[in-house]
Amino acid sequence: YGESALLTRALFASEMERGDDEKSPLFPQKECEPIKLKRTVGALAASAVVFGNCVGAGIFISPRGVYEKTGSPGAGLMIWGLTGFIATLCTLAYAELGTMMPQSGGEFVYLHRVYGDFVGFVFSFCNTLLIKPASLSVVAVVFGEYLCNMIWGPGSDDIMVKVVAAALIVTMGVVNIVGVSVIAKVCTVVSVLKIGVVGFLIACGVAVVIKGEGEMMNFQLPFSFEGSSTNPSDYGLAFYYCLFTFQSWNSLNYMTEELISPEKTLPIGGFVGLLGVSLSYFLSNVAYLMMFKLHQIVDTNTIAMDSGFVAFGRPGEMIMSLGLLVSCVGCIGGAICCISRTIQSTAETGIFPSFISGINKTFQTPIKAILTVVITMCFYLLVDANLLIPFLSTVEWLFYCVTFSIILYLRYKQPNRNRPFKVPLFVTILLFIITGTFVILPLFSEESRTTTLLGLCWLPLAAVAYGIRHLLTRHCYKKLGGSKGKTDSQTSIDSGYSEIGGHDDVDSKFVS
Repeated sequence: YGESALLTRALFASEMERGDDEKSPLFPQKECEPIKLKRTVGALAASAVVFGNCVGAGIFISPRGVYEKTGSPGAGLMIWGLTGFIATLCTLAYAELGTMMPQSGGEFVYLHRVYGDFVGFVFSFCNTLLIKPASLSVVAVVFGEYLCNMIWGPGSDDIMVKVVAAALIVTMGVVNIVGVSVIAKVCTVVSVLKIGVVGFLIACGVAVVIKGEGEMMNFQLPFSFEGSSTNPSDYGLAFYYCLFTFQSWNSLNYMTEELISPEKTLPIGGFVGLLGVSLSYFLSNVAYLMMFKLHQIVDTNTIAMDSGFVAFGRPGEMIMSLGLLVSCVGCIGGAICCISRTIQSTAETGIFPSFISGINKTFQTPIKAILTVVITMCFYLLVDANLLIPFLSTVEWLFYCVTFSIILYLRYKQPNRNRPFKVPLFVTILLFIITGTFVILPLFSEESRTTTLLGLCWLPLAAVAYGIRHLLTRHCYKKLGGSKGKTDSQTSIDSGYSEIGGHDDVDSKFVS
């Protein structure tokens, strides 16, 4: 399990113990400038990144679950509006962390630096093997449903849908292996197309109203709230379905080192981008309610196709379907590229097994890491897509809750620390309570309790994996340095990210 990578880290630690006047057999004694990412992303481009990463197939997946759980049009729209508001507050709170610790990497950087190696490992384990692959397998299933309905009509066999979804995942894996340039071009085209698809959906709703066929009763009180659920756990699940569509609200924190003036670009870009996403999602749901009765939204798996057909007939149906299919292709292809690079880098540093790392000489791509992502995504196709969203969302929002606790912890521990951007304390407390509630509420529902607990089971599984890694690490160091185990240098390296207060120069040394 990663023995070669661990021995490499041990050798590095031993080299760090040498004095400045000693010659090192491993490292050349010459000055060299470290390679840094270029700061090329301004506020406008940052807003476009957030909008492009958030808006996608989710708006055609989640409405069914939201209105099924809330039970009324009014309650469903309120959930969509509140989710946009919460996501916007989240991105502002993350802007405080991102400007205080301006390294790319998102939650891993913050969790690792403040709470140590264990919490950072558990997050990386769950994020790369559960949260990201499971959410993308849901998108692949949607692709299968729409393509099967276009070819064979409604009511396609579930097995055929899963086969088509698996074929998409494998195909995008092969494209990623061949070269990243193809994926980059596809994602660029898809980003523009996604905006057009959402705009066409809103136009469909307007067209139906103009024709006098709209379901305007959905917006009239008190009918709008009739049948609303009285079970709090139903609203927790409804939030999960909404939050699934906002999954990339924290995109800018993964590229902080590439932002121009991150103290300004991070909060402004995140706020403007999320504002656009929230408005697009809210108007899309208004368009759905203009065209359909509530039970029609709940009963269909292909609401995008149905929207186009109701407004413009068969041509509209084809436009919406093709737009969604291309959006899914771009989403899957780009995500496999990103996740595989994350696995590659974590394997190189010894966090994941070293046998899944390595760049292929022919294609210059991390084939083993790509295959790991493809196999993991195909595995999640065996699970019902409707169960996957609460399954992965429980763990995802638990980590968000822990990340928000970092802000509270540093406010108490280091009140005078430089904070280029700072959110009011009550906002962070509110977000900590809300995200904690998102994790707890589904446990009170018999329908979602089992799924939620299964999702939380990934935490002890990650802890066991960390324990195995830790034991093997100590074994490798003992091989190198005797019975004492880790060297002092390695101990300091492992704990370097935890040294927050006043040690930024030391942290940058460890990062290098």
